[in-house]
Amino acid sequence: MTKPIPFVKDKKIGIVALAGPMKREDLLAGEATLKGMGFDVLIAPSCFEQDRYLAGHSDMDRAIDLMMLFADDEVDAILNMRGGYGSNRVVPYLKGFNFASYPKPFIGYSDVTYMHIYLNQIHGLITYHGPMLKDLTTGDALTVSSLMEVGLGGEGVLMEQVSYFNQDLPAVSGVTVGGNLSIVCSTLGTEVEIDTQGKVLFLEEVNEDPYQIDRLLMQLLFAGKLDQCVGIMLGDFRGRNPREIFETIRNILAPLGKPIAYGIPAGHTIPNVVIPLGVQCQLVPKARRIKI
Repeated sequence: MTKPIPFVKDKKIGIVALAGPMKREDLLAGEATLKGMGFDVLIAPSCFEQDRYLAGHSDMDRAIDLMMLFADDEVDAILNMRGGYGSNRVVPYLKGFNFASYPKPFIGYSDVTYMHIYLNQIHGLITYHGPMLKDLTTGDALTVSSLMEVGLGGEGVLMEQVSYFNQDLPAVSGVTVGGNLSIVCSTLGTEVEIDTQGKVLFLEEVNEDPYQIDRLLMQLLFAGKLDQCVGIMLGDFRGRNPREIFETIRNILAPLGKPIAYGIPAGHTIPNVVIPLGVQCQLVPKARRIKI
C-alpha cells in the first residue's frame, strides 16, 4: 500500500464532487471554514454544477476533476464535497490513471465508500474514511482535530474504552477495509468487489430500518465476506429504531465468534472521526482497545 504524503496548514485542499450536488451557499460556507482553518482551497468545477441527482454535467466531468486534483502539484489533499450517489459511475472513466503516483490524502465517507474500495484495491492507495466539507462547518472539535491529526497529519488512531460484543476473545490484526454498508454491498459482483479476506471490516449506515440492515448484513454473510474477515468495527448506525437496529446487528454478527467493536463515532454522525483504510489494524477486546 502507498501511504499519502501528510501535510499541515498553509497547504491547498482540493474539493471534489463524485456523487450528489450541493447548494452553492453550503459549498461556499465550507470553503470559508477551510480557509478559516488556515488552508488554501481549490474547488473543482463540477462542484458548482448539477445534473438531476448528480453533481457536474456528466460522470466524465466528475472523473476528470478527480484526476486533475490528484495530478495538480499545487493540491496537497482531496476532500469530498458530499455523498449521495454517483461515485461508482466515475470509475469507468479512470482507466489508465495511476493514482498511486500522486499519493495525497483522499477523505470522505457515505457514497464515497465505492471510491475508497477502488483506490485501496485497484491502486494500492491508503485513503481516509472521514468528514466531508459540510461536516466541517459544524465546528465540532473532535471532527476537526481527527481530520488534522489523522487524515492530514498521517498519524495512526488509538481508541480506548471501546465496546465489544465479546471482551473475552483474543486480539486480531488485519488491514482495514469498508465504509458504508449499502455501498459495500453494491460492490458485490463488480470489478471493485470488496476483499475482506484476513481484513478488519469497518461498517456504518444511516436512515435504514432494522429489516434493511438485516438484509444488507445477510447479503454480506451469504457472500462470504463476514466469514472471511478477522474482525469488524461498527461505526454509527442511526436509524428510525436504534434499539432494534442494535439488536439486529448483534444477532447476526455476534455468532461469528470474532472480535466485533461497536459504537465508534464514525460515519453519518458528529463527531465523525477519521478511520484510515488500507492500513494495519489491531482489535484488542480484553483491553477494550483499537489500534490503527
